[in-house]
Amino acid sequence: MLVGGMLFMGACHPTASNAPTLSIEKMNGFPAEDSCFLKGVSALYVGVLDGQLVMAGGCNFPHIPVADGGKKVFYDGIYTTPLSASTELQWKKVGQLPEASAYGVTVATDNGLILVGGNTADRSLADVYRLSLQEGVAVLDTLPSLPVTIDNMYGALLGSSLYVVGGNVNGVPSSAMYSLNLESLDEGWKEETPVPGNPRVQPVCVAQGGKIYVWGGFSTADEGREATLSVDGYAYTPATKEWKQVATPTDEAGNAVSLGGGVALPMGEDAVLCAGGVNKDIFLQALQGIHKGKEYLSRPVEWYQFNRKLLKYDVKADQWTCLGDYEQGARAGAAFVSDGEAYYIINGELKPGIRTKDINRIKIE
Repeated sequence: MLVGGMLFMGACHPTASNAPTLSIEKMNGFPAEDSCFLKGVSALYVGVLDGQLVMAGGCNFPHIPVADGGKKVFYDGIYTTPLSASTELQWKKVGQLPEASAYGVTVATDNGLILVGGNTADRSLADVYRLSLQEGVAVLDTLPSLPVTIDNMYGALLGSSLYVVGGNVNGVPSSAMYSLNLESLDEGWKEETPVPGNPRVQPVCVAQGGKIYVWGGFSTADEGREATLSVDGYAYTPATKEWKQVATPTDEAGNAVSLGGGVALPMGEDAVLCAGGVNKDIFLQALQGIHKGKEYLSRPVEWYQFNRKLLKYDVKADQWTCLGDYEQGARAGAAFVSDGEAYYIINGELKPGIRTKDINRIKIE
């Protein structure tokens, strides 16, 4: 239901007395000084810092579509905009990354945003930086580098420890996990127990209830290993360094949902909010070579069936609930941040190679 430019949505089970009310607002305004960046990007470094929404990096195909052999372009700009009740965003360029890059991890801390890994147009990265704002200017401090290069992973902060999970490790799809204690930087990164199962490129990962939760991800075929797509999830307890399987994401009909390429954030004290991701069957067939080339890349947006379900995971009940079905969340490679009052889904792919510059704000009551 659209009211005054705001989309109101109920839960998938409208008879439930405790069903939350959702509102989704389209934000207005996007950095306009670079006409190529203005077309929208994916795989940004994004966070909220000092009441400012911060975007950095990202990539897209601004000139020729990927279906026609276009070249992916990476960006190095760092932009900020104040957050308020208004839907108007006033962007300002406040600096630039050391290299044009994307596909890394951003985690917010009390002392700034931590930017981890990612890749450029020609290589994967092990670099780690802390981004802060000083008198309206972005300042980057170097933190201990990863022991390997990693891109297309996910990350979360649990206590004083920063965790990154999955991705391409030294160029190879992986289920590895690494941690860095931000209060003991001289100890450097430590390798943790890997996630059970197949390698997980572009999983989602959230810290909640004293544990690290991971769902989804995929891996390409390589050296005798078949391509895989995972929908299952696990919870990691740092004290025991053990993983325990948890419920697989499902829609209101009980069908498994892939969160690979999607987004996730903590929700309150005992829940996780997830959105987006590729369709598990269509994308796996693409990984297997059943769908390929220009024919695969040239389909209409609707054909790819990116996940439209906004999903809530209850940590205590180990149970998933569908909160709604909406096009604004059907993205891969989007960014997802919260300012404590609302959630922001930023850019991402509508289909392989095609980005959007849309930013949508979700409020849940």
